[in-house]
Amino acid sequence: MFYSSVTSWLSAATSRVDLESPATWAVVGLAVLYGIRKLIKSSFNMIDTICNRTYIYNICWEDPAVDHEILKINKDDVIFRICSAGDIVLDYAIEGPSKIVICDMNQHQLWLFELKIRMLRDPQLTYDEWWAIWGSSDVTVAMKVWKRMRHTMSSGGRKWWDGRIERVFRKGFATSGSTGFAVQYLIPWLMYMVGLDIKEWAESGFSHAYISENYHVIQRSALWFRRLFPGILAPFAGVPPNQIGPEFYTTEFYEGILRAIFLDPEFGSHNYFYRFYYEKGYKDQTCCPRTLKKEYFEALVNNAGCFEWHHATVQETMERVKPHSFTKLVLLDHMDWMPNSMVHEEWVALQRASVPGAMILWRSAFTKMDDKPFFNNLDIVDLSPQWYSKDRVKTYPGTFSSYMPKDPFPFVDEELSPCQRASFVRKVKTTTKMILHPLTAGKVNAHGDKMSAFYAAQAKGYDAVRENMLVGRPEMMSGFGPIKQSGHTWLDVGGGTGRNVHYLRAQLDLFERIIVLDICPELLQIGHENARRSFTEAQCDKIRWVCLDINDKNVASVLAQHLVNQDTSRGFDTISFSYSLSMIPEWEKALQSAKSLLSVDGRVIVSDFDTYTEPGDSVKDFLIRSWYAQDGVRIEAKTRKYITETVFASPEFVVTLARFQRKLAKVSIPHYVACCRKNTETLPGTGHRRPSCQDLSKADDSNYATTISEDEKKSN
Repeated sequence: MFYSSVTSWLSAATSRVDLESPATWAVVGLAVLYGIRKLIKSSFNMIDTICNRTYIYNICWEDPAVDHEILKINKDDVIFRICSAGDIVLDYAIEGPSKIVICDMNQHQLWLFELKIRMLRDPQLTYDEWWAIWGSSDVTVAMKVWKRMRHTMSSGGRKWWDGRIERVFRKGFATSGSTGFAVQYLIPWLMYMVGLDIKEWAESGFSHAYISENYHVIQRSALWFRRLFPGILAPFAGVPPNQIGPEFYTTEFYEGILRAIFLDPEFGSHNYFYRFYYEKGYKDQTCCPRTLKKEYFEALVNNAGCFEWHHATVQETMERVKPHSFTKLVLLDHMDWMPNSMVHEEWVALQRASVPGAMILWRSAFTKMDDKPFFNNLDIVDLSPQWYSKDRVKTYPGTFSSYMPKDPFPFVDEELSPCQRASFVRKVKTTTKMILHPLTAGKVNAHGDKMSAFYAAQAKGYDAVRENMLVGRPEMMSGFGPIKQSGHTWLDVGGGTGRNVHYLRAQLDLFERIIVLDICPELLQIGHENARRSFTEAQCDKIRWVCLDINDKNVASVLAQHLVNQDTSRGFDTISFSYSLSMIPEWEKALQSAKSLLSVDGRVIVSDFDTYTEPGDSVKDFLIRSWYAQDGVRIEAKTRKYITETVFASPEFVVTLARFQRKLAKVSIPHYVACCRKNTETLPGTGHRRPSCQDLSKADDSNYATTISEDEKKSN
């Protein structure tokens, strides 16, 4: 009875719905999208699900013409690139490089690439067949060639394509993969919602004037993309959640990209990327990739043997290949979603696998690299102002390049040395003393006495207890800078127990001198003892433990006594403040002092506690400021501004600031890492770094050339 009643009610309700009304289908579409979004969020990782079933990209979303202008590929180049759909590495091959190595974590992307390369290696393949398959998606020709070369595929690729190749080319190659799915089903609905008649626009020859007259389409599209892309469309485009920054939730971000794409006057004549999806392939050779043009087919076939591919991450691939292999590397945008520590580890592997001075090109959804301190090891060139307007795809607002430095990147080992660890009882005692210090400390006025009073009772368990509190230290050390093989000098201000030195324990032999400066003798004593128990005698001889205030009027002359040749005119290559700047009363003077002690290409790196908000005037800021003030820690927003805009202002310095929060006892604590380095440039071909100069004709490189010569003598 109940069932029949419900059925009757549904039938009556359905009969009143106008199924031919566009409004009805718009509502149905919204309901379906809402359901998909809920499913994606609550059930599984959509990208992993897609990658386990198929490839994401059926064509690459970068412009190879821009790559060629930047890379200038020649016959001696050994190139690395992330695979994606594989069509851009095929474009590289036309230039005849010595070798191209590719990798991808999605096995299906590699099987798509393998299908293309095995076809090119088929001696019977003709240009007409190549065009019919990848230009026109002709299923008859695709199956003919597949049967002829199927046996040359890897077993995994052969099995996967056996069940799909006919369906893929029958439905149209442009609709395959997750991007093809989105273009076939989701984008047409979106175009309907914003009022864009794609057919009418196509009939106008994809006219620039048509879009200008209907600019509201771009504005409405931007609004819809802001709502749909982060939660629904992103997985189909291969964008993981941790790559989606604040920009992805603003209408301006999408409107800027859409405007740059569709208001391009030459869109209809040369932008084959987006026409590929609308036209379900390429209509003719006038608007298609170079890889499908007849004049390049012979070169493509002749160079099809230069490829090597790996189902692996970038880092794993770098660890597999012969050291110092690559002259040019293209990393796409994958570093956007990686935390700083992963980026650091990957670049250590990249440096091992590349020749000094190798060119690295990458793209990003963001226009700055400030959020990852590691990038301060590189002399990055922002190519976006020059090339974004010329990029026909315009997916990535950020385009960057750098040359691989010859000097090694810092290798940050976050494990405590055995002597720095503490028992549970010791940790409890140290933590108790730290918390009760405001109640038990006597009254002292001198800054040095205050520090001794605070740290003396905590010295033995300091490193073990503070490891989870001072979480910005490894991030700061990540931006330490390439360690000069000719002998690096480092001043660690407020270094106390020498914890920062232990981060670089694997590279201590490269240093000429390390000075740990602190005004608390108890901490320095612990640091000296820990170093003696952890490092070799020769390494310990490179370290000096100096009890002195950075603001002492004689600081330069005192430090000179501990340097090789007692010469401070050389300066320090790295000066660090690790959660010490906020405890120095005259902190502005300390920064100025550090600046005066830098070498010609030196840097100051700072990690410390931060405010929650940019101005530092919220209730949470007041609470954290009051809590830490009990231990003499000063937390102010103006510290960041003074660092970035006053003492280390451009153009002499390149300054980056990374702000982040980490949980401590389930409470999010804000931190920042600042890196202020003198402007330098890395030279192509050699990887040597030198101070940059606006007018290189006026640069005096005589002293620096001497340094390079000494560097080469030592490294050889």
